[in-house]
Amino acid sequence: MMPAPSAARPSLLDRVAAAPWWLLCAGLAAAMALSVLLVGFRLPYWVHSDQDLVLAYHGLLFGDGLPQEYFDHPGYGYFLVIDLWYRLLHAVGLLPVASLSALPPGSDVAATEAVWQSLVQAGRALSILLTAAFAVSYATLLRGLVEDRRVALLAGILLAFGVGLTAQGRQMRTDLLSAGFVVLGLLLVLRAVRPADGRPCGGASLLQLALGGLLVGLAMVTKVQAVFLAMGLPVAAILFGRRAEAAPDEKGWGVAALVGLLAVAAAVPAFGLIQAGLAGWGRAVYPYTPVGGGLSGGGYQNIVAGWVLAGILVHAAVHRVPAARAVAGAAAVLLGLAVGLLALDIRWNEQNAIAVANFVEHMFVFSSWRHGAELQGQGNVVGQGTLGLLLAGIGRTLAIRTIVLHPDNIPQTIVVEWFALAGAVVLWRRGERLAAVQALFLLLVAWGLESLFSLRGFQRAYAAYTDPLAILSAAWVLARMPGLLDRTGPRRWILAGVALVVVAAHAWPVIETRKLPNPATHCEWIPIYMPKVAPFPFCR
Repeated sequence: MMPAPSAARPSLLDRVAAAPWWLLCAGLAAAMALSVLLVGFRLPYWVHSDQDLVLAYHGLLFGDGLPQEYFDHPGYGYFLVIDLWYRLLHAVGLLPVASLSALPPGSDVAATEAVWQSLVQAGRALSILLTAAFAVSYATLLRGLVEDRRVALLAGILLAFGVGLTAQGRQMRTDLLSAGFVVLGLLLVLRAVRPADGRPCGGASLLQLALGGLLVGLAMVTKVQAVFLAMGLPVAAILFGRRAEAAPDEKGWGVAALVGLLAVAAAVPAFGLIQAGLAGWGRAVYPYTPVGGGLSGGGYQNIVAGWVLAGILVHAAVHRVPAARAVAGAAAVLLGLAVGLLALDIRWNEQNAIAVANFVEHMFVFSSWRHGAELQGQGNVVGQGTLGLLLAGIGRTLAIRTIVLHPDNIPQTIVVEWFALAGAVVLWRRGERLAAVQALFLLLVAWGLESLFSLRGFQRAYAAYTDPLAILSAAWVLARMPGLLDRTGPRRWILAGVALVVVAAHAWPVIETRKLPNPATHCEWIPIYMPKVAPFPFCR
């Protein structure tokens, strides 16, 4: 008589994923910190002068209560954070200075270099904390979406060591905070519109929508490029939403009224800030170019607002959301977004409001600097030059995915994108067409963002906006094909792909440590962006 077959032994991945979630998150954060501390943390303070020195300088400016001087992104949200970080480290004796007035005299070269090295390293430590918080929060929110700890853990590892966070964790950049805010805002919205099977949407969904709106607002005041991903949220809510179980509506309109009143109370002063920004169009620190078609001065801003409102209404219709719940959800989003924008009032400067309110013109300024020949003579933002550059960016983005047609600047996560594409095809062919469309939508948004960002030129750090979308697409596919992680062969290939991303993540940082740039190349712009400090030793 044959013995009964024994249950399959859990794989190493299964056993690791079964550990307490807090322990897995702590391990991921520790691995990220160790990676940066071993490679890149102790590089000279001038290696990433743009933006390390400028952001550190503004932390010192704010420490003295002086007004902001840099408005390129506009960077405001990051300046608030770095100011608090420097004050905290100085208070506990880990940072020698936290204000501009406390800097040593420029004539003391050794002291100057030591102080700036400590300031930039403190900023890198902040970047480690922010990237770790981003990756851990991403994995945790994703765990609730895909309902598979293994998939969420692998996604967190891929994000932690993708090109975006690998670059961001070793320098100070406003993109990190902005991307983290808007991506986590997206995940919160997806959690809100996908209640657990058999459960109604409750107060948790409203809270998630409000937090999502808050994070989008904070992302915008940090770096306005976040608006492009934010505009994809209404479509994502429609595609990913699912119908909640009907619940007693006894308090529905009462909750909607309460959230609505709170939203109005926050939106009125927030709208005033945006109006002030629109009115200051002609006083922008960098002269603006009109969008064209009469869209400047509130035109395209109203279109964006209408787009969001239309998305909420379509979502409510498609998923049969009760009227009271739809009103409460819209009010929660407005409440969060308004509170995020009200952060502009913490350290008010009209230029920040101008940049946030006129985000298209603001971004065009720097695109025209980058592509002077194509854009400088263009009377409007919308024109032949812009269209030509955008089409070229789309072509470049698609060519990169083939590797053969564009072998330069290949993202580490390209294997993740290929997996997501192949998985979407499999899902489509076996009849799971909505899941396939959802995965493809995320990839298309990521590629669209990369194409738009090409107007500023390729930068590794911008992948902090796009990597999370590609990884989410792959995770969405994998969660619907759990057998791939249950079988030994496919599981080994998937783990090998993750390992490849982790190993490749360290190639650029290692190369950078062996090929340091010449800091003197930054001496032309440093006096413009940092006028209140003495010339650095490498500029004398």
